[in-house]
Amino acid sequence: MTSNEAQQRSTELRREIEEHDRRYYQEARPTVSDAEYDALFRELRDLEEQYPSLITPDSPTQRVGGKAIAGFRQVRHAVPMLSLDNLFAKDGLEALQKWIASVEKLLPGERLDWLVEPKIDGVAVNLRYEHGVISVGTTRGDGEMGDDITDNLKTIRSLPLKLRGKVPNVLEVRGEAYLPVTGFRRLCEEMQTAGEEPFANPRNAAAGSLKLLDPRIAAKRPLAIVLYGLGEISDDIPPTQAALLVWLKELGLSVPPFQKICRSAEEVYEAINELDRRRDSFEFETDGAVIKLNDVALRARAGDTARFPRWAKAWKYLAEQAETRLRDITIQVGRTGVLTPVAELEPVFLRGSTISRATLHNEDEICRKDIRIGDTVVIEKAGEVIPAVVHVVLAKRPVGARPFDFFAHIGGKCPACGSPIRRDPEFVAWVCENVNCPAQKTRRLSYFAARGALDLEGLGGIVADKLVERSLVSEPLDVFDLKIELLATLNIGTDEEPRIFGEKNAQKLLDAIKRARTLPLARWLHALAIPEVGSETAHELGRTHESLDKLTNSELLRSIILLNEQRPQLLALNPDSNKNRKLDQAEKEKIQARYEQLCNEIKARENALIEAKLGKQTKVKHVRKRKNQPDEVTYIDSFALKVGPVVAKAVLDWFSSKYGGNVVRRLHKLEIVPRGGSQVSMSGSPFADKTVVLTGTFSSMSRDEAQEKIRKAGGEISSSVSGKTDLVIAGAEAGSKLDKAQALGVKVIDEAEFLKLLG
Repeated sequence: MTSNEAQQRSTELRREIEEHDRRYYQEARPTVSDAEYDALFRELRDLEEQYPSLITPDSPTQRVGGKAIAGFRQVRHAVPMLSLDNLFAKDGLEALQKWIASVEKLLPGERLDWLVEPKIDGVAVNLRYEHGVISVGTTRGDGEMGDDITDNLKTIRSLPLKLRGKVPNVLEVRGEAYLPVTGFRRLCEEMQTAGEEPFANPRNAAAGSLKLLDPRIAAKRPLAIVLYGLGEISDDIPPTQAALLVWLKELGLSVPPFQKICRSAEEVYEAINELDRRRDSFEFETDGAVIKLNDVALRARAGDTARFPRWAKAWKYLAEQAETRLRDITIQVGRTGVLTPVAELEPVFLRGSTISRATLHNEDEICRKDIRIGDTVVIEKAGEVIPAVVHVVLAKRPVGARPFDFFAHIGGKCPACGSPIRRDPEFVAWVCENVNCPAQKTRRLSYFAARGALDLEGLGGIVADKLVERSLVSEPLDVFDLKIELLATLNIGTDEEPRIFGEKNAQKLLDAIKRARTLPLARWLHALAIPEVGSETAHELGRTHESLDKLTNSELLRSIILLNEQRPQLLALNPDSNKNRKLDQAEKEKIQARYEQLCNEIKARENALIEAKLGKQTKVKHVRKRKNQPDEVTYIDSFALKVGPVVAKAVLDWFSSKYGGNVVRRLHKLEIVPRGGSQVSMSGSPFADKTVVLTGTFSSMSRDEAQEKIRKAGGEISSSVSGKTDLVIAGAEAGSKLDKAQALGVKVIDEAEFLKLLG
């Protein structure tokens, strides 16, 4: 690799790692496994070691991972909270010996003892006790500053608010907050029963619980904690890590259940493997071991790097994998008709659970890995609910196994309804185009009830499946015919293991259905799952149309389509173009007349769009000349850009279809009349004519509710921060949008100030 190639690759790696950090630390929703992340990090570090000039102050290798969360009080750590550098099981004993030898060189002539503990997959925290009473609890944050989550940490029943025995005036203890595996499973069952999307893994659940602004909700989560380290302390500290753990336990704190002192790299390696064999018996998830120099005084002499202590390492076990046979490939049907392949496996025990299914993503993924029915495959469980197929064991491929043919496998028909399917090249997927497909019905019902749509609390996931399965709901609007007697007795379990929905849940759902009748047009347009219409587009359509009937035959949408068709004609007719210069005078006059006619038509239509977007009494600010357009024609940077010709056609086509027409007629019959148009006067509103970006989560309302309130107050929502952004509202878990706003000097307010502006 040349230095230029190395520079380009290191830039790509930094960008990718920073994005994964944001998703992991701020959203608690990682999109890659730890093994994949570690591989990216190691590649960057190796590049920077080979080319030291590539090292930048903002490189992920030069700082502690994580970021403080907006929405909580920031606390500076008295002693920085460093991360641990990694060793990897795939590198074996040799890598361990090399590291221990490097520490021995720093401490010549000293006898070195090592203590091995489990690496707990939780959230790193710092607890400050003053005179034995807990005063502050914080996250690690960026290592220098953390978030004050004291109230949430106090909900952990195993954490003493007052320590036992004689304690220093100031004592900071550090460890990991986590959600026990059994508690995680119970929490996921409760969330599914309530129609909510469950957490992907215990670590995400713990992080999400500690980042809640309302500790009453956190208290309902069965969080636990393990402590194993120190921050600031006003007295002498125990001389060794082993003695520290004994002392912490005497104070009433929970410590790691596995601890082993070792005197050589070989003994450490044996302890790591013993821990690997025992870790499934722990109540927490762990993906590795932590190896620490036992003697605290020797640690101080060994010192730290900018990011890691030199005297400790995290040993990362190989990603959890198992071999099993692929018995079959089944096809699932999504809300929009997309067909997704799923591997049906011979059941195999992997990391505490029996696995019988794994995701295959799409047809291209199957072809790339050459996965065939009957193959022996390696599956990997890296913290996600459904494991993935990593690769095929070709040496065990049965004779006669044929390449997988997606189309032939299901006979060219949807497995749920038997309708023809087509390949969508844009999304690398096969699609069932039958809108009455029963599988799509279930997915549409869940979408209809989602928080950003009609927010039908309790309707989603298992509940939606069972309502369709038991023929209580065929189409989403059927929920308005549900009665409490049938709903309360709905079995959301199986015939063998019934689980009743219950009267309390049924009443909550019926109350939400009643509230949905009065929701604005934008929310309804989102809920109806019209192709090409997401929440932002639904808002624009709702804002510019007074009712569903007006939208059904929208002149505005027809104008957008016609404008798109007329512009190429206009450019072709431009009298000043080279193409028309050789024509005689009569032909030029004819073209000039048609050109002016088109100009007038386009102006009239654009004026209508401007009025629809901004209101007749509002000064037009968003008009600009389109690039390469004649001076006579303007192009609006507003409604026509957000609702372009593709969306306009999709909406009109949907309403003119048999299915869309039936939906409109059914709404009339149910006497549901969603209203749109301008909802309030913008005069005097603090959000009037302001472009607002929301980031993070809010304790007082959902993101969708916040957006709706801003729009009602005359503001406009944007999904990204730029120089044109007027205001950023940062809730908990705010991410890169907050960073960009601060870098650009955009005004930022928190949730409390936002509520104050709303009055």
